Amino acid sequence: MELICAKVELTDKETHEYLFRAWYEPLCKYAYSILKDQFEAEDAVQKVFLRLWDDRHNTSITTSVKSYLYMAVHNICLNRVKQLKIQQKHNQQFAIEGQIVHNEVYEGIVEKELNYKIKLAIGQLPPKCRAVFELSRFEMMSYKEIAQQLEISPNTVENQIAKALKLLRENLREFISVIVLYYLIRLIELW
Repeated sequence: MELICAKVELTDKETHEYLFRAWYEPLCKYAYSILKDQFEAEDAVQKVFLRLWDDRHNTSITTSVKSYLYMAVHNICLNRVKQLKIQQKHNQQFAIEGQIVHNEVYEGIVEKELNYKIKLAIGQLPPKCRAVFELSRFEMMSYKEIAQQLEISPNTVENQIAKALKLLRENLREFISVIVLYYLIRLIELW
């Protein structure tokens, strides 16, 4: 059965089977050259033959059977390449968004843990030292303002801040590198 340039009706099973046996393998090779995946290539060719069979009452090939089949496979392969590119783009976006969420959750946990450790360390400071430190760091008061409010000398304020920082460094020694790294990352993100 030579089916090169004649009008081909696809209503009978015998014609369809002949086309499938004659063209399946070369079409798979062609599809593979586009898709670079054997499974995808075979799937594309099977779709062409399935569509031919499903639409057999409305389809007749009036050009070269070879050209018709190759063009059908070509179109299905190009559509699949587009689908795969879109899918890959969505997967990359999902991975990026997942990483961002992961980073935000991790940063939130680290920030809470650091805040807890810092508050705990500040709570362990001697009362006068803690009062001076909190006024300086949390109330943003100058040494002079703190000295006036607590009725102590500015030198005492300076000494108490130095003492507080020394004790905090000692209490937070194991967390200092984490704290520095955390705040460096935050600074980099702001740039």
